Amino acid sequence: MSKLERVLRLAGTYRRSENLSEKQFYEYISGRHGVECAKIHAKYGVLKYQMAFNTASMRALADSMRISYRMDDHDVEIEYYFKDAAALVALSADKDFQALHIECLPYVQINKSTATMTWIEVYVDNGELVNISSEGKSLQPSFEEQSSVEPALPVANYHDDAGNA
Repeated sequence: MSKLERVLRLAGTYRRSENLSEKQFYEYISGRHGVECAKIHAKYGVLKYQMAFNTASMRALADSMRISYRMDDHDVEIEYYFKDAAALVALSADKDFQALHIECLPYVQINKSTATMTWIEVYVDNGELVNISSEGKSLQPSFEEQSSVEPALPVANYHDDAGNA
């Protein structure tokens, strides 16, 4: 069996601008921003790019299930999966990518956005157990391998914390 490679994930959470309905926000983020960004991400070796929408109806579903965790109230979480930070640094310097992010500033409350950088470990894929040995042990790389990272060049920054281009 081949050795598993570490996959990194950058996830950002965003709230829509207060003057937009959920539908208006969704139509822009999914219909324009997501589609155009995906075309650019594919050029830079991003393994996966996806959005998770957290609408009032989804929060109501969670409430009805009495999930005991504090529920995040951001409108969308955007996830990028990649093998190394160089892909993300190169992507951030792309002029078309920068223009799309400046274009979306009126749609989001950038000062309420958050981000996390993580590595991913998959144990169930398409309903099947994966990356678990016949002895029931994880086949994931060691903590030392997963957590060992080299500092990267800074990503391009094209707006301030208040969302000004």
